[in-house]
Amino acid sequence: MQQKEAEKLTIHSVPQKELADACYHSLGLIGRNCEYLAQHFAQVEVDDQTRQAVEDISGAAAKLERTIGEVLATLEYLGAEEKPSLHLLDLCRLLDQIATQADMVRAQLGVTLELDYGGWDKCRVMADRRDTELLLLHLLSNALRACQEGGRVQMSLRRTGDCWQLTVRDDGCGLPGDNRDTWLENRRCFLGGAQLGLLLCRESCRRMGWQLQMEQAASKGTQAVLTIPVYTGGGSGDAAMELHSDSDAEKTQQQYRLRAMLVREMRTMPERWDPEDLE
Repeated sequence: MQQKEAEKLTIHSVPQKELADACYHSLGLIGRNCEYLAQHFAQVEVDDQTRQAVEDISGAAAKLERTIGEVLATLEYLGAEEKPSLHLLDLCRLLDQIATQADMVRAQLGVTLELDYGGWDKCRVMADRRDTELLLLHLLSNALRACQEGGRVQMSLRRTGDCWQLTVRDDGCGLPGDNRDTWLENRRCFLGGAQLGLLLCRESCRRMGWQLQMEQAASKGTQAVLTIPVYTGGGSGDAAMELHSDSDAEKTQQQYRLRAMLVREMRTMPERWDPEDLE
């Protein structure tokens, strides 16, 4: 009797849906229990240590949720046999949806979020919307993490020849480098992450034929420069753009999803601190 050869373990062997369901089910229970305890604390008197313990659990759950999302996205990218199907996307509109969250960012983090279109009102590119949202939210999150209260993040759009250049610039801690103080400041801002965010950003760019360059900003901070091919289609392309345009309900849903994604990101941000604490 022939022995059945054991199947080789591959990325496709990983039950990703079951993995996601198990993780998010547990996180959901943690979240609901934290909410219950917070409501309970409003009716009874508890000590500060107990309140802080629940806040710590809630914060840790938010970081774990972010890491699980990154791991699942990585598994999905590794298992993809083909590049995503690209459609026309107005990048200006997507950036505007992100920029409308500036008041929330300033209120919660004390950081100013600015958008500079460079005079353009439309920026049509071939893209996968989900990949693009993931990419821009990760770059924005990194910029916000790097800043202290009173800092500034600027997203600027320019056209150079046959390419768009989208730059996400912050005035925060900057790239690690060899300087000890800079290295410590950077480590403090990004402590606790799984170091998957930038990897996912680069993979998103590769899948869509874009390029990403991380650079030290001219004065202070870091800038992420996205180079995106200009869409050069003709009339048929405009028809396709109209065909794939979103309804008002879809636009509202997209806006809500972006806001929810950004809220989750901000829940994982480190506490604001004084640089003098490093001295």
